[in-house]
Formats: sequence, structure tokens, C-alpha cells
Amino acid sequence: MNIIYFVIGNSCLIHMQVKFSLRTILAQAGADDTLYVVTDSPQLYAGLPQTKVIPLSQQDIAAWKGTENFFWRVKMMAIKRVIEEDDTRHVMYLDGDTFLFGKLSDLKGKLDAGIALMHKDEGSISQMPGKSRQMWEQTQGRTYDGITIEEHLHMWNAGVVAIPQTMLHRVIDQALNICDGMLRENVEPIVVEQYSLSITLQRQARQLIPASPYIGHYWHEKQMWYKYIAQFFTRSYCQGLSLQDEINALRQTDLRRTDKKLKLKRRINKITGLDLF
Repeated sequence: MNIIYFVIGNSCLIHMQVKFSLRTILAQAGADDTLYVVTDSPQLYAGLPQTKVIPLSQQDIAAWKGTENFFWRVKMMAIKRVIEEDDTRHVMYLDGDTFLFGKLSDLKGKLDAGIALMHKDEGSISQMPGKSRQMWEQTQGRTYDGITIEEHLHMWNAGVVAIPQTMLHRVIDQALNICDGMLRENVEPIVVEQYSLSITLQRQARQLIPASPYIGHYWHEKQMWYKYIAQFFTRSYCQGLSLQDEINALRQTDLRRTDKKLKLKRRINKITGLDLF
């Protein structure tokens, strides 16, 4: 399987998240797995095992934003770029704020069966508030690349996007076409790339299921995970651990339990109004 990360900018916190997520994958990766990092900071990912770095220039980023200059289209183009390089394996895109805690082999088994995965089903966009609801009102009943936008097509979270090998080109090309079509019509762009991927996978895959039983996505607990990951790398530095030592340590760590603890700490801080942890 090809596992993709897209990361740009010079935020140490963001790169630290990606490096931690990479290690959780490497803890289970098989000989036929390759990790791709599509980034404008290629020097930060040099030398990682089973990892290919695809450098991005500012010109690449500008071109990938498309004619409507939409930033999150670059994420979709990063997926397309890897598919163009190797379309012989399943593809899984991961946001940086993710970690693998379930069995990677089980996730691959779903893809082998023609089942696609995204992080979780967020429900019908027609029932969402604010700008998402506005996007629904602008697109309902309209057709993009042969798909008519109907209420039964749910919004799925795109922190994880796993596509079976048999439909790679079909899915990414159609999702880009839908995204571009909506942007040309000045549809509210807040999550248009996510909705485009959601729509396409619901129509193209045998089934679309949540990746949340396998992969954590901590966008609500970022501050807690920042602290946890910083402590992980600080401890590694102070103890003189190697990359392999770090990977071995993660093999022995119940990250799902860690996530539950951090969620609880966030709730306590919210209730008390204090930063106790």
C-alpha cells in the first residue's frame, strides 16, 4: 500500500505531528508498503525507511491550487501525484494529526475487498449548520461529472482517505472534476474538497466505511496531542533513542487508550476553565 502525507510550511508542530504519525505506520508497515511525503520541506524527511519524499516548489503549489486558487485542492493533487507515480497498490492519504492504532493488515483487507475508507461519516450536509449548509443549498440537485448531488450523499471526514487500487484514477479524477466544477460556480468552499472525495467514493466504491476503528484523528485534541508528542520526542532525545527504538516503543504503546486519556483531560480543562495538564 502507498501511504501519503501532504505537509507544507515551516511549523515545527505540524512537522512533528507528521513524523509521529509516520512512526505509528512504520511500526506495522510491511515490505510492500511505501510512505510518501509530499512537501516543500523535503530535507526534514530524508533518510526515513520505506519513505519516498516528493519535493514541492512554490510554483507546484500555485499550479495545484488550480484556476480558482483553492488551497485544499493541493491535497487532492498530492494524492493524484502519487497515483501517477505508482498505481499498482492501494492508496491511503493521512492528515498529519493522525495515528495508527488498529491493525494495518485489517485495513488492507477492506481495500482488497473493494471497500473504501474515510475517517468518519459526518452525516447529511443538509443537516449541518453554517457554511456547510450553505454549500448544500448551492449544490443540491446539480450534477457534477455525472453525479447529481442528493441528500443521501453524506459528508465524510477526509483526515483519512483510503482508495482501493482498482479505482484509483477514476476516483481522484472524478473528485477533482467535482471540486473544480463547484469552485467554478462559486460554491461555498469551506470543505468542498472533502465533499468531492466523499461524493465520489460513495458512488464509485463497493462500500465506504469509517477508518476510525483503525486510525485516530485528533483535531479536537490538538493541544493535548502536541504536548504528548513533544514529550515523546524530548524523551527520545534525552535517552539517545534511535528511530528504530522509537518505533519499537510505539509498538508497545496502546495509543487508543492514550487518546481516551487525552480526551478526558481536555474535557476536565474545559469544565474547570484551567490548563491543568
